[in-house]
Amino acid sequence: MKKKLAAMILTLALAAGVMAPVPAYADGITVEETSMDTATEKAFDTDYTVKWDADKVYWNKVTLDQQGILRIHLNEEDPKSLENYDVAVYTAKGKKIWKIMMDCAGAAADNYVGLAKGTYYVSLQSHYQFRPSTTYRFSFEKNNTCEIEANEKKNNATGMKVNTMYTGFMGNSYGGAEEEDNDMYAVTLKKGQSYKFISDADSYSEKTTIVKLLGKTTKTDFFWPSVGAEDFCVSSGDVFIAPYTGTYYAYVNNYYGKQYKYEIGVKKINLKAPTVSVSAGKSSAKVSWSKVNNYRYEVQYATNSKFQGAKKVSVYDQKTSVTIKYLTSKKKYYVRVRSCARTENDNNKKAYSAWSKVKTVTVK
Repeated sequence: MKKKLAAMILTLALAAGVMAPVPAYADGITVEETSMDTATEKAFDTDYTVKWDADKVYWNKVTLDQQGILRIHLNEEDPKSLENYDVAVYTAKGKKIWKIMMDCAGAAADNYVGLAKGTYYVSLQSHYQFRPSTTYRFSFEKNNTCEIEANEKKNNATGMKVNTMYTGFMGNSYGGAEEEDNDMYAVTLKKGQSYKFISDADSYSEKTTIVKLLGKTTKTDFFWPSVGAEDFCVSSGDVFIAPYTGTYYAYVNNYYGKQYKYEIGVKKINLKAPTVSVSAGKSSAKVSWSKVNNYRYEVQYATNSKFQGAKKVSVYDQKTSVTIKYLTSKKKYYVRVRSCARTENDNNKKAYSAWSKVKTVTVK
């Protein structure tokens, strides 16, 4: 009877507004700040105004009907102002997946976040109040080949397909935004196949970025990946032969710098054997071949068709011919050529094509 009476009193109290349900707060937001429950749905490409109260958090709700890039634009009109903002993105369940600290200093500021389809909450917070308010807006661009936050660790890496370039947005490293210092992508490669790892993130003007393609067991202690003999680790621009069939991780780390856009991907390389011709000279032979882009060449010659005891000549700088000197007059030679990856990596074998068809020449 006492339990029923207590339940009735609780029900009446809630209905009368005497007692209210405890509000839900997002990860990292305290009860003294504004609850994400106060967020209202924001339309894209529409101006909104936030009236600042120092250190108070202001919440916005955005819904994406497909994967793409969310643009968060804050406008500053007063060149004398020195505003310092925190902008963060949370999932519908209140998990923070992206954060950036920015200093507008009188200029409009854009922030880009790659997100999957779904509902998200965006918090705005000002630490210095030199302006009473700021105008801001959200925009969205569909993109099926962009990074998806959060993707700072192997277990939440953005999936990549071979021969596809992906768009990423590296956050800044200021204000302890550790979750946005790293970007990680996962791609499946086949053992024995040649690939080229490509990223323009390492060409960033301030040169504060580490870009590597890592093996599944390679660790990323601190911000440098491990580089032991047993680890797989190549740099941007490297052509390599995959040592195993399975998952590899493209790793980008901005250890000191500002936000910027980059592209990243792994391309399959089909090494082609060149077409070869040989002409005889006096105690020499000129070997020519068809050009294969982005590679160097290896020329092999011998006095027998099995190339036993063969000698070789490496040709660089995209040359397509070489003259082999000091050969024996009236002697028949067998010649073949193969292309080789121009970029090498100390931890991997060189990437070669098959040999060309064998050509013969009798030296004058």
